[in-house]
Formats: sequence, C-alpha cells, structure tokens
Amino acid sequence: MKHTKLFFVAVLVALSTTTLVSHAEGQFYLKPYLGVSSLSDKTATTTGIGETDGVADIQINSGFVSGLGFGYKYNQKFAAEIAWEYRTNDSETTLADGSLFSEGNYASNTLYLNGYYFITQTTRWSPYVGAGIGWIQEIDLDFESDGVEQSFSGDGEIALQFLAGMEYSLSNNVELNAELKYSQASADLEGENAVGSITELDYDPLTFQLGVSFLF
Repeated sequence: MKHTKLFFVAVLVALSTTTLVSHAEGQFYLKPYLGVSSLSDKTATTTGIGETDGVADIQINSGFVSGLGFGYKYNQKFAAEIAWEYRTNDSETTLADGSLFSEGNYASNTLYLNGYYFITQTTRWSPYVGAGIGWIQEIDLDFESDGVEQSFSGDGEIALQFLAGMEYSLSNNVELNAELKYSQASADLEGENAVGSITELDYDPLTFQLGVSFLF
C-alpha cells in the first residue's frame, strides 16, 4: 500500500509541473505499472490430495499485479510491446473431502506480447484498445493449514488478453496510462512439496492498472 501511495503522488507531481506535450512516433518506450487483480472463485479437480478425489472449491480475494513493458510506437495509431507481469491473489481452498485451508495464494509470472491500436487523439488524451498472447512461465496455487503449506505449480500454458485504456501525454518523453484488461488461460498443476495434482483450473483475471511510459 505504501508503494502504491508513492506511485500516485509521483503521478500528481508530474501532472502539476509538465507543460510540453507531443505524441510519440517512431520511439521505443519502457513502461512500469501497478494494478489491482480480480479473480472470480474457481472449482478444479484434485487427485491424490486429501482423503477423497473430486472437485475443490477455491475462493479468491482481490490481489495485486506489477509489471514492466518494453515496446515500440510505430506511429500515432499502432504500437507493440513485450511485457513481464507478476500477479498474486490470496485464496481459500475447500477440498472434496471437506478439508478447509483458510490461507493460500494463487500467483503467476507471465510474459505477454501485446499490440495496441490508438483510436483518436486530442492534444493530450489518446484512448486505445489492444490484444495480446502470453506464455505463463509459472503459475502456483498454495494452501496452508496448521502452519503446513502445500504448493502446486505448472508452466508453459498459453494465455490470451484483451484490453482497453487511456493514455495521457505529459511531455515529449513521458506518458501516463490507465488500463483495464481481461486475460484467459487454464492450467494443470502438480505438487511441488506435496503429492497429488490439480487439473481443469481456470485462470481469468480482470485487471485495472496505472503505468508510466518513458520514451526514448
């Protein structure tokens, strides 16, 4: 929360002190971003976990996302970007045998290739839409009971992403953006420090994020 507040303060200071504005064209950029991660509750099939195989219920709370994008603006209409993203959401899992794990975490590291289309431009504002394809480097579901944690992970899954946002030009080299995006994937997880597996687990986060692009 402290880092998030500092991020917003920096944004407000930049807004109050910058006067020179022009839209980038033919430039690379680096874009760090922070956001809120939302996931709906999930069900998945567990095998070898607990006394009974079957369907587990996973309740998921709002979480946190951070990322870093490196991209290129071809012109005032099109841009492409490679982005690395870390996401984490607290979770609570109930197994098929009724065992409750009130503490847990659903997290991922993902690499995305995104494309952007800027719809219109005014002096400062540029709304845009986009889409991307991602490779999940690692996805984990952990749950804990009586201080004992069980971890299940997978990798190599493909994710799709759709997004819309608004960009605001602060100067020739600095731009702010606010973005809403929806990602979709599914995963099969195997035990890391535990036995068993979790299959047919959906992963479809909705994200609201704020970022700053530094152009060069």
